[in-house]
Amino acid sequence: MPDFTSALYLGPRVLPPPPALVLSTGRPAALGEADQAWQVAQEVARRQGLEAGVLAPSTLHLFHDVFRLMPTNGVLLLERRLYPVGQWGSQQARLRGLPVVRFDGVANLQKLLCAYQQQGRTPWLVADGYHPGRGPAPLAQYYAALTGCLGAILLLDDTQAFGVLGRQPIATQPLGQGGSGSLAWAGLDEATTDPELLTITSLAKGLGVPVAVLAGRAARLRQFAHCSDTRVHTSPVSAWHAWAAAQALRLDTRHGEAARFRLGQRIGQFRAALRHLGLRPGGGWFPVQKLVPTRATAALSLHQQLRQAGINTLLLAGEHRPGVPEIAFCLRADHSPADIVRVATVLGQAVRRQPDWFSSSTLLARYHEPDLRPRSAH
Repeated sequence: MPDFTSALYLGPRVLPPPPALVLSTGRPAALGEADQAWQVAQEVARRQGLEAGVLAPSTLHLFHDVFRLMPTNGVLLLERRLYPVGQWGSQQARLRGLPVVRFDGVANLQKLLCAYQQQGRTPWLVADGYHPGRGPAPLAQYYAALTGCLGAILLLDDTQAFGVLGRQPIATQPLGQGGSGSLAWAGLDEATTDPELLTITSLAKGLGVPVAVLAGRAARLRQFAHCSDTRVHTSPVSAWHAWAAAQALRLDTRHGEAARFRLGQRIGQFRAALRHLGLRPGGGWFPVQKLVPTRATAALSLHQQLRQAGINTLLLAGEHRPGVPEIAFCLRADHSPADIVRVATVLGQAVRRQPDWFSSSTLLARYHEPDLRPRSAH
């Protein structure tokens, strides 16, 4: 049964049998970490072009603590549709009495930056490096907007992109090379001047291991380790998870490019098959592909028909047509060409039986198609 609900984009990781490990020392991370936990965090940071990293059990742990680093004159600027975990973490800034403001688009951001600079506030901008459905954040524009703002920080949740997107995409490698994430895609992975860059990245998507890394400048990471509550009051990453993350990174070094190549092939095959049916899915060259039927009843019926045909998909709250759910297909490197053919066959039958479910002219004109072309850092 083809399953398109898993976000393990590069496919499940088959790891060697683990060594005999004591899962936990019973000590909080603040009192000391295993060497392997440190090595994993440094490797993730290195791939992103950053100096240092700290490993945590989840992005929630990191977002809970990271805003404690904000100065007392800080202002937190959140992308309006920031992934919920980042929004939850922003409550820590609110509890400190700092202003938390949402923005929508670069023009709106620039107005807010101008207003808060006049008040002498230091901006922290928080964005998703990549958001399924909306595409990559305009990181080069965010970076440029923050340039000149004393003490400014650009903080990215790079969970979706890490392991998938990389440098220098070409026709035969549309996802780019290296899989180091949004900063490489935008050409910012070698940025050394202000604003300061921070990333919070779960390895649960591209690498299939449920741990997370905060990466940035070494001095900032030392400050984080010193003031983090979760490193004192919650359990650290288990030895098994740290070992699994290290193994996944090694596997990615050896086989990641081949997996990203296969994933790119499946994305291209999927989009070509749907174009042949007169459909245009949203998602660009990213593994999360979406269809937006004309109305809610059509979306529900199509989702059910796919399920009855043995094809599992995601039914998501609609972002582009109010009240109309979106049908999402999470493509993976381990999907076969036959899996894509099967999806196209069922969708083709639906198009022929219920052509009013899909208004091609409306879909092509109104559905936001993310531009996955790399942005220049200058």
